[in-house]
Amino acid sequence: MAKPTIKMIAAYAGVSRGVVDRVLHGRPNVNPEKRRRVEAALRDLDYTPDRAARALALKNKGMKIAVVMPVWSGSFGQEVERGLENARAELADFGIEVMVRHCATDLPEEYVEAIDAAVAAGARGLAICARNTEPVRNRLLDLVRGGIPVVTFNSDIPGSGRMCFVGEDDRRSGRIAAEIMAKLVPATSPILIACGNREYDGHRRRVEEFSQRTAELGRDPAADTVVECYNDYEITLDRVSRFLTDNPDANAIYMANESVPGCAEALRRCGRAGQVRVVCHDVSETTARLLRERVVDFVIEQNLYLQGSMPVLVLTNFLMAGRKPENEIAYTRIHIACAENIDI
Repeated sequence: MAKPTIKMIAAYAGVSRGVVDRVLHGRPNVNPEKRRRVEAALRDLDYTPDRAARALALKNKGMKIAVVMPVWSGSFGQEVERGLENARAELADFGIEVMVRHCATDLPEEYVEAIDAAVAAGARGLAICARNTEPVRNRLLDLVRGGIPVVTFNSDIPGSGRMCFVGEDDRRSGRIAAEIMAKLVPATSPILIACGNREYDGHRRRVEEFSQRTAELGRDPAADTVVECYNDYEITLDRVSRFLTDNPDANAIYMANESVPGCAEALRRCGRAGQVRVVCHDVSETTARLLRERVVDFVIEQNLYLQGSMPVLVLTNFLMAGRKPENEIAYTRIHIACAENIDI
């Protein structure tokens, strides 16, 4: 059975590789909480040092696993792809092929076509990130009924029969964003909430929980403006610019989607970069630079690397050894970055 690397375990547990090594070898002087996290990661990722697993792998030579995902631009997509390529390289040693199919649009028809093409090519398992639409959900149910396991990642598709979801706890992430924003701006200040597409479960949940938490903190969510930007630079630039023009006293933006550069450009064009508080998601080269420039205040990180690598490892473990993940939901750890810790 293919096993995850020490680096993957450390990333999943939020500790250093040295801590993982000490836990694996039963060495002392490990913080109890860190030991607990490492042990949980070992269980969730089904780590085993048994090299006889390679013999088992030989029996599965030629196995194919498919990954269907959007075309993500910039550092966001690069980080997911980096994790995916690392897992793909490891699984190649076991004779396992990982087929990746990118979808250029959000249209459910394109995803269904990609799923069907992967199955026709011999995929025995599927990892997918897609909008939660009825055509996609029904097609995944068909796969599961036909004996092909499914793992969703980054954005979940409840009701699809999937074996596991790997990704951020979007509800908690949205609440964290609200908690941060409440400490940055007055309760009376209107907030622009820019999401990608509410048909993505992750975006919808972020927005819902952000509004729920702001209400709990005494704000009126009805005073906030929610717009869909479809992760598009030009649409984001236009809608953020309009909001700033229509609300000259507004000083808060929650970017619940990936088009942070479009937001930054809108702020620069109206001369308010660094004056309007911005909370967003996902550390990338761009968001790290915007943090250093004080255009963005806080970034909520969700470990995209692990979201690229873990789904195919979960599928491999199940297909080769019949082992399901211990948890149906595998949330990646949330980290909050600011200008003072982005380079640490």
